Amino acid sequence: MDANARQQALALARRYDFEQGHSFQDAKLALILFDLTEDLHGLTEEYADVLECAALLHDIGYWYDYEDHHTHAYRMIMEADLPAFTAREKALVANVARYHRGSRPKPKHKGFAALDPEDREVVCQLGSILRLADGLDRTHTDAVQDLSAEWLGDTLVIRVYPSFGTATELWAGQKKSRFFQEVFEVPVRVLPAATEDTRYP
Repeated sequence: MDANARQQALALARRYDFEQGHSFQDAKLALILFDLTEDLHGLTEEYADVLECAALLHDIGYWYDYEDHHTHAYRMIMEADLPAFTAREKALVANVARYHRGSRPKPKHKGFAALDPEDREVVCQLGSILRLADGLDRTHTDAVQDLSAEWLGDTLVIRVYPSFGTATELWAGQKKSRFFQEVFEVPVRVLPAATEDTRYP
């Protein structure tokens, strides 16, 4: 991605009065998850840039309304003047932002269907990571400071730091991990860092 892409994404987000703290936190957590799950997705660093830009822009659709803000975000990104992005990069960012909530990608979704098969897979992978990250900032208070991941049996355990004051994030992260579990075909548990019971699952 062009070095100016992040700055153009930020400029677009600010144009629509985005919630900076939450968007930055989602970007931070999404990038941590991207690194922690590298063995699952196998994507290169250029896709981390796509993920970060999508995280910065995922909620700009609030400018219109809450209920459909994810689909508004897709349209707003696609219609934006973002010269640092190639047409493909813009479409990837818009689709990843679109699937941070709501329904999973479907063939009837025109923007998703217009992608080639490899890019549709990328959108599912990055979209599921962003959706999980979004759950981990459910209260929009930056409660989660860091994450770690480990395998217990065939289950991917994502541990949340600190282990206190993050009950809502733990609940929402587990709920929003469903898309991730579907995409990567692995069970996921979101647990506090202080959990000592390694007998799970």
